[in-house]
Amino acid sequence: MKRTLAALATVAVLAAPLLTACGSDSKPVTGTVVGKDTDNECKTKRKNGKKTRSCHTEYELTVRTKSGDEEEVDVSSSAYDSCAEGATYPKCTTR
Repeated sequence: MKRTLAALATVAVLAAPLLTACGSDSKPVTGTVVGKDTDNECKTKRKNGKKTRSCHTEYELTVRTKSGDEEEVDVSSSAYDSCAEGATYPKCTTR
């Protein structure tokens, strides 16, 4: 039991900076979706003489705020699919 609690405490301590780093500097964006973009990124790595290639897709929405500024927001694939141009962000992500 003590080991489990110690492990959970360690995970919490290590994860806290990552979670606060994502949210502390960026304020929540609200507005209208005016653009959508995907970016497919691939990396090739060599290990023991073999090449391996890994790819992932990043999903991004461009949101126009009430003040008229446009901000790019990284979202999940499901939020990307749920939010059409002209939709209200972040409301469109909670379907």
